[in-house]
Amino acid sequence: MASASEFFAPIVNLPKPAKLGLGFGGVIAIVAAVYFLVMSPAFERVAKLEGELTKVEDEVKQNRLVLAQLETFKRQAAELEKQLQVLTVKLPTEKEMPPLYRTLSDTAFQAGLAVMLFQPREARIQNYFAQVPITLTAETGYHDLATFFDRLAGLPRVVTVEQWKLSGISRIKQPIRADMTLATYQYRPVGSPPAPKPGAKK
Repeated sequence: MASASEFFAPIVNLPKPAKLGLGFGGVIAIVAAVYFLVMSPAFERVAKLEGELTKVEDEVKQNRLVLAQLETFKRQAAELEKQLQVLTVKLPTEKEMPPLYRTLSDTAFQAGLAVMLFQPREARIQNYFAQVPITLTAETGYHDLATFFDRLAGLPRVVTVEQWKLSGISRIKQPIRADMTLATYQYRPVGSPPAPKPGAKK
């Protein structure tokens, strides 16, 4: 078997330019081997990690935007809840309807109206509330009618005048007949049972 010196003898005996060329070739071969065997997979791994990092950063940005919107929605929901609480305080419950009817009748009497008809009607169910119409017919004067409207506006419960019609009659103290439809409202959360008809037993 040839010794190591004999193996490398042809290389050692090469001219200097050839040795230099062979050396550069060896360096290039080593660099190429290192690049393809070590560096290239590392670069691919780094590129993959950078892509995953970019994806995660985008998700973080989106989650932050969603969180910011969620906080805004929470504040808006809290504000709406406060407004709803303020409103529902002014709306009568079902148990408060009979006393409210008496209050309205007394208010009309105290304002000077001669009530001929006072009739609550069946509630009209909307999305989140029920409108309860009340038919009121009375003989009155203009001043007394204005007093009645003013007292309605001052009631702690919401009562509105939805429709009204005035007709002249031949009476000195009460020269007009007023046909009105009053309305009050009840808050009805989703899933509430149907509103009872006026006068129905509970």
